[in-house]
Amino acid sequence: MHALSRAALAVALPAAAALAGSVTAAAPAAGAGRAPAWCRPGGTLNARAMPQRVRIADCDLRGRTVRGANGLTAVVPADGTSLIAHSLRTGGGTELRVAVDDRAREITIISRGGRVPEGRPRASRAPLDPCQDTTYRTEPARWPKGTTVEWRYRPGTNGRRRDAVARGVANMAGANTDCTAGRRFAPPPDVRQRYAGESSSGPNITADATCGVRDGVNTFGWRSMRGAESDVLAATCIWYSGPSTVETDMALQEQGKRWWTGGLCAPGSYSVESVVTHESGHVFGLAHVDGPDHSRLTMTPSTGSCDDSMSTLGRGDYEGLLSLYGER
Repeated sequence: MHALSRAALAVALPAAAALAGSVTAAAPAAGAGRAPAWCRPGGTLNARAMPQRVRIADCDLRGRTVRGANGLTAVVPADGTSLIAHSLRTGGGTELRVAVDDRAREITIISRGGRVPEGRPRASRAPLDPCQDTTYRTEPARWPKGTTVEWRYRPGTNGRRRDAVARGVANMAGANTDCTAGRRFAPPPDVRQRYAGESSSGPNITADATCGVRDGVNTFGWRSMRGAESDVLAATCIWYSGPSTVETDMALQEQGKRWWTGGLCAPGSYSVESVVTHESGHVFGLAHVDGPDHSRLTMTPSTGSCDDSMSTLGRGDYEGLLSLYGER
């Protein structure tokens, strides 16, 4: 997929808090003892119906379920942490950021996402060479430099597939690429990963692909997400406190999806290793990179059947990891 090149320029999205602060206003005062009309009791709240910045005094969202763009949903943390939810779809990626500021007594919600044709986006010109494309976006939090991220695996019902999942996680942490003769970018980023055994409970992601309540364990694996939209391939949730990630969970869709782990790819199947490599970018602090120019990077928000190209990092993916962790 990639050809050897060098690049120096990196593009990063500002932290979610800074973005939200520049474009949002506080929720309108509810009046004495009256909540805003959109803050109805019970049920799921629609992020598009509320201000991006909500005062807890007006509507305490902690513990409530909020739905963002294209149905991406999360339970607002009640333990002081903040949350980022991602979904990878055959028709585009979506993102939901929930920043909880207990000191300011505010909760900021940013929802973004869009639909694209199935597979890699088409354009009138060819996408940039991924070994020269230095574009990246980062999340507002990362693991502390030098961390070894331990994760557990939840087997699926149709075969274990653990090796393919493990390869995907290792591809991101080890900066695997086909841009170099050694098949790795060097030096690697200063973060590591380690498999810590199987999980009996699975990732904290519900059958509706909703980010639930964290349990202090990083769990990656399979979930029958029957209530999710039909184009969802995977969902990843990242909980963080201040600038530091504290937990991540990743779920791959078992319901209605065919998966490919090697050998001949059956039509309509998706590469486990490729999708997990992409989702592991979120685990380690990378966000989606939008636009047809960047559709050959691992962090592009769309993939097609029998496409395994996201399993090898482009220059921008690597530069993003270095911006977060420095050199090992």
